[in-house]
Amino acid sequence: MHDLIGRTRRGDAAAAADLILRHEARVRLYAAQVAPRPDLAEDVAQRAFVLALQHLDRFDPDRDFVLWMQGIVRNVARQEWERLARRSRIERDDLAAWIEQAAGEHAADADADAPRLEALRGCVEALAPRAREMIALRYGLGVACAEVADRVGTGVDAVKMALMRIRRTLRDCVVARVGRTP
Repeated sequence: MHDLIGRTRRGDAAAAADLILRHEARVRLYAAQVAPRPDLAEDVAQRAFVLALQHLDRFDPDRDFVLWMQGIVRNVARQEWERLARRSRIERDDLAAWIEQAAGEHAADADADAPRLEALRGCVEALAPRAREMIALRYGLGVACAEVADRVGTGVDAVKMALMRIRRTLRDCVVARVGRTP
């Protein structure tokens, strides 16, 4: 095993393929057990193998490679669970709260909200990825601005200013799509 790890670390593609082949079945089986959905197990396993190969320098060859891989698989699966949780929170009626936030007023009629909610979904999808991430963290997950700042790598004041601009952009987008202020 030491030789195989050493050759893989030195960039030997055949050794990397052999390393994966030796452990593939157990890793994929474990990924199937921890992935959030069966259709995501393959992706989880593949991402775990890619990460393992990228960070093979962190592996101690005297330890069990499969146990190390299982830790990576768990982390990738956890990230996938979190991604799905964020997505489901965003897709649920939390978007209605975004309409209220973007418009600065409450809507009385739930049926009247449907077109605005649909417009808002489209407007959120049209945002730049970083803006979508900040909106999802702040309003989808209820994360405090300080934590949003940590996660996106900027200052708290910058996050607050960006969120204010994003809300204005969303409000203007919804108005343009629906034709009236939400």
